[in-house]
Amino acid sequence: MFRFFVAAAALLTSWGAAQAADQRTMEVLSNTNIETIRPVLRNAGMRPETMDIEGRPALAVRDSGDRVILRPRVCNPDCTGLLMFVVLDGAAPANAINSYNQQTPATVAYTNGRSTILSRYLIADHGITEGTFLVNLDVFKQTVRKWTQNRNGQNAMSVSLMSRSTIGDYDPDTEALIREIESRPELISGRIVNDY
Repeated sequence: MFRFFVAAAALLTSWGAAQAADQRTMEVLSNTNIETIRPVLRNAGMRPETMDIEGRPALAVRDSGDRVILRPRVCNPDCTGLLMFVVLDGAAPANAINSYNQQTPATVAYTNGRSTILSRYLIADHGITEGTFLVNLDVFKQTVRKWTQNRNGQNAMSVSLMSRSTIGDYDPDTEALIREIESRPELISGRIVNDY
């Protein structure tokens, strides 16, 4: 009889924990600032690193050797979101960028002088649930992993109809952010090799 009560207590405890986790995923985050998303990442079993980039806070999450950087972004008082990105040392060739962008519409790849950037922007103008944030982060991490698959696939059918953009074509805020990350080797996720 005692074993029955222990088993029942264990079942109720695990059910209660599952219910609490489900309820947490439905919690609406009022914004995507560091103080709000850090505990969500920790509750999901990640260990986000807090850092200062360009005098503003950001978080980095390691995933399969990549360093995914999360930075809150506000384009005006009514527009809030989160920029998720990975910076790779070296400029990938246009055919690799095109192939990747065709296969992964949720993530954008582009080159910026000496670096290749993979990025995703999460819109959170009216708040976002914890679950939606974590799913978006997971989708981004999966598309970053796809970068290696594209590189190894060497899609010869991709053709670039665009010339490389000059630095003036980029958003100045993002440009300054990328420049600072380029100067910090610990934030670079990898190196583009010349074997495309």
